[in-house]
Amino acid sequence: MVADVQVASAVLSERAVERQKRWVLGIVNLSHTINHMNSSMMSILFAVMMGPLGFGYAELGVLQTVNTLVSNGLQATYGVIAQYVKRSIILGAGNTLLGLASIATSTVTGFPQLVFWRAMAGAGSSPQHPVGSTILSTYFGASRGRALGLHNTAGNVGTLIAPLLAAVMLAVFDWRIVVIIIGIPSVFIGLSYFWLRDVVRPSDSHRARGRAGWGAYVACLKNRDLMLVSALMMVGAAGRGGGINQTYLVPHFIHDLGIESAIAASLLTIVNAGGLVGPLAWGWISDRIPRKLAMQASLILTAIATVWLGIEGSLGALLLLNLAIYGLVVQARGAITQAMVGDYAGEELEDAAYSIYFTIGFISAPFWTLLMGAIMQNAGFEVATRVISVSYLVGVLLLIPLRLKPRQTARVGAA
Repeated sequence: MVADVQVASAVLSERAVERQKRWVLGIVNLSHTINHMNSSMMSILFAVMMGPLGFGYAELGVLQTVNTLVSNGLQATYGVIAQYVKRSIILGAGNTLLGLASIATSTVTGFPQLVFWRAMAGAGSSPQHPVGSTILSTYFGASRGRALGLHNTAGNVGTLIAPLLAAVMLAVFDWRIVVIIIGIPSVFIGLSYFWLRDVVRPSDSHRARGRAGWGAYVACLKNRDLMLVSALMMVGAAGRGGGINQTYLVPHFIHDLGIESAIAASLLTIVNAGGLVGPLAWGWISDRIPRKLAMQASLILTAIATVWLGIEGSLGALLLLNLAIYGLVVQARGAITQAMVGDYAGEELEDAAYSIYFTIGFISAPFWTLLMGAIMQNAGFEVATRVISVSYLVGVLLLIPLRLKPRQTARVGAA
């Protein structure tokens, strides 16, 4: 059924193909940077909004939960939606909605309105991971590890620069002006997607599209290797972006180690900086050696670095070295597993495969955040890191039955 809707693309000249690939790589990665910058800055702005809008920490948790549930829920649908709508249009509409939701947040006068616009922001950000990864995997089949590693790094750039930008803008503007400013780039990047030439044009038959979409989901769910890769992303505690690192490291530095807040924030920057280099490096490595081996090596190093982080009890050279290594390895899993999805799915299953992968892989993030907080509260940070390190070793075991698959050649066309 999936094969029924695969249409041969028009042949482009080699020069046109290279120009198109550069444009795709640039716009997809830039939108990922803006997505992460938007969400990270909003996390900071919430602290400023709490007083004027009259909500507390419990409501703050509701905001994050609503945003995450909407985003993760919609990620599961793009395997079908992409059979009817070009992937460039999906990304354009999503980024535009994210920007408009941020701008509309400037008008809120109470908490219910804020919840609504955070839900809309979650809907707008939802296609970036599954649909953006699918486009890159399609264009860069022979080097998808590097391309998807760059995609991960681009998102981490947004996370890294967001706190500084938020601090600078809040020193000059009211928070309502700031949310307008950070929404404008998302609108512009969203509109630019509408000029992006897509790679796959579905069949004219709506019935064939529906069969292909649902058939692809069924095929992916029956594919043991794809499910193992998705489960691998789910079992690891950190490595999806912010998560437990952004939530707990700074409080640990301040309250457990007695480090001043400004220095504690700088220590987190070391971890985030490692997230710029790590995905690129591990993606490059996974294009040159079997991805299974690269993945197992990164997971073992992550487990060691996590236990080491819990042992360090004071600010010193060893803690700085640990944070640098931790940042380099903890986010490697995303780049390699996304490349694995492209390897195992093939062109006909990519849309459904990435939708399922991101839904399964990210759905456990709230669980790990709650678990680590409970362990820290009752047993301390060192015990929490030991428990968390086990999650990476479980990932090593999950990879054992994974069958290695030869690299696919690049597949590029135009519609």
